[in-house]
Amino acid sequence: MTLFKPKNICCLSQDTIAEIDYVFIEHNQLTSRFKKASSFCVAETGFGAGLSFLRIMQVWLKQAKNKNETLHFVAFENTPFSKSELQKLHHPFSELRNLSKLLLSSYPYILPGWHSIDFVKHQVKLTLWFGDVLQGLPEMDVKVDVWLFGSFGSPNNEPSWKPSVYSQMARLSHKQTSFSGLEVSAELCRGLQKYGFKVQNNAGFKNKQEICFGKISQLYPNSSKTPWFSLPRHKFKTKTAIVVGAGLAGATAAYKLACKGWQVTILEKNTKVAQEASGNLAGAIHPLVTADWNLRSQWYLKGFETTLKWLKPWFKTQSIIGNLNGLIHLAATETTHKRMLESMRRVGLPNDFAQWKTSEQNSTLAGCSVNYPGLFFPNGGWVQPASIIHKCLSHPNIECLTQTKVVEFSKQENFWVVQTQQKHIIKAEILIIATAGLDSKLNQKLDLPIRPVKGQVTHLKKQAVSTDLNVVITHKGYSLSLDEGTHITGATFEAPCLENKLSSLADIENINMAKESMPSWTVPFKDPKEIVQGGKTGFRPTTPDHLPIIGPIAQTDFLLKHYLSQSHSHAAYRYPEQQYHQGLYVSNGHGARGLMSVFMAAEIISDMIHQQPLNLPSSLYQASHPARFKIRDWRKGRLFPVKAVN
Repeated sequence: MTLFKPKNICCLSQDTIAEIDYVFIEHNQLTSRFKKASSFCVAETGFGAGLSFLRIMQVWLKQAKNKNETLHFVAFENTPFSKSELQKLHHPFSELRNLSKLLLSSYPYILPGWHSIDFVKHQVKLTLWFGDVLQGLPEMDVKVDVWLFGSFGSPNNEPSWKPSVYSQMARLSHKQTSFSGLEVSAELCRGLQKYGFKVQNNAGFKNKQEICFGKISQLYPNSSKTPWFSLPRHKFKTKTAIVVGAGLAGATAAYKLACKGWQVTILEKNTKVAQEASGNLAGAIHPLVTADWNLRSQWYLKGFETTLKWLKPWFKTQSIIGNLNGLIHLAATETTHKRMLESMRRVGLPNDFAQWKTSEQNSTLAGCSVNYPGLFFPNGGWVQPASIIHKCLSHPNIECLTQTKVVEFSKQENFWVVQTQQKHIIKAEILIIATAGLDSKLNQKLDLPIRPVKGQVTHLKKQAVSTDLNVVITHKGYSLSLDEGTHITGATFEAPCLENKLSSLADIENINMAKESMPSWTVPFKDPKEIVQGGKTGFRPTTPDHLPIIGPIAQTDFLLKHYLSQSHSHAAYRYPEQQYHQGLYVSNGHGARGLMSVFMAAEIISDMIHQQPLNLPSSLYQASHPARFKIRDWRKGRLFPVKAVN
């Protein structure tokens, strides 16, 4: 990943909307096609000022007959404008002002990769790829109804027309796919024709250069390059679901389905909800920054954006407890310091996302002396996980049964049947496992490499600190001051310890981590009992690659027979698509970053169930796929040969 190229801003005339209507809407017959469609996907090779999106969204909303109709607009932009630049570009177009405000209020960070905006009320989804279209197109897995070439407002954005662009367009098209473009070039026409598109030319708008338009006339067979990660294609009728676990992962998954009209039963083995790691008084909210903006950074950026999308409205209505007034991530180690500076240099972190602060500036922000420089995240903060859980469980479509331990689950015809220790038998079409608290027998059925890691958080007395912290501080752990005068610092990582009890040694470790970064924050003490008023232990479900496990559970026999027992070196088209247990999903392994992953997990599972395009690219979906560990070993030749099931 590199910094985005400099851009030039084109002057947009008052005729711009009329030109969009002529080139894009009329030549693709969008008005009449929108009237007949329940869902529609438009993809544009540039986003520019976003005027094509706003105008097409406006036309869609006029034609939409009910709230179940969805427009998905995908755009690729290598020179994205900032929010303030877009605001200036949109100003002359008063007819789009209200939609412009909607876009600008949710406009993403100018960071490489995929960004999604859901205009929920209007059933419109905008997916933006900030980067080279040649890298973005292979990440798409959704059929496109209309392709648009060219964007208004950005003259240096048009992609380098290479065969890979046309082949990807053909892969993502269907029999009725059409296209239109602002300009005509021989290279563009030849490339489109070679890959099955019929190209026509027409006069440009008001005597401008000719435009091109047309439809796909021939579809070529396309096979997945990763059939072992293919999406499930199951349909469901009764809209009933069971979620095992009433922590953050389970509550958010249940809430997302409940909002879609599903009747959800949550099964929780404890006497109350939020008793495990989700029972901490507060959790820090911030993204993951790496030097090269790698796969984990991109995954947690998507997660961070999704978390903010869920939480901001709840904070506004005071439905949950916490604050998004900023978070300082200190460069408390040499490795962290180097990584942050490299990220600033190589990636280019926008100011609304992260700001580099000296130790003196951090001291001012925090309200106490801080030893290290670091990154300040203006939209970071903290939240009480239990308040999120209670908010989710308040949905009328959710029933939560506590003291209900699952002892068995099996598939009977079209339903999952769950048996509990209390002899209850519960049936539903969907079963989501969102807890690491299953016994070993049931965990073996899922075959997921999840390891619990103990962590202890220390609660400090009001008089234990010299001053309240103004914002959350993350160092080797994290520290914050709650509104009610309680202070929190932690947390330990105590693998392989599985004792569920508080430890004074862990308290000392937590206090020392805070003192190293903020030497004057805690008052002197001889015995930790003088300043400690309690704490909380929990077990984080962790994975080998530090990413969560989200999605459908593959059929073990199929996985073994068609992949793991076969040579890993065949071409991908020779392998069949993955087969899954119908209606069985998992949201687990969220580790210490659960607040940045459970919300996206809920959306991924919901989108799969409803056969909607995922809100993340293929590489990030595959990075959290439940079968990824075995597939990776097999593809690297580590598992061959494995005896197949007869």
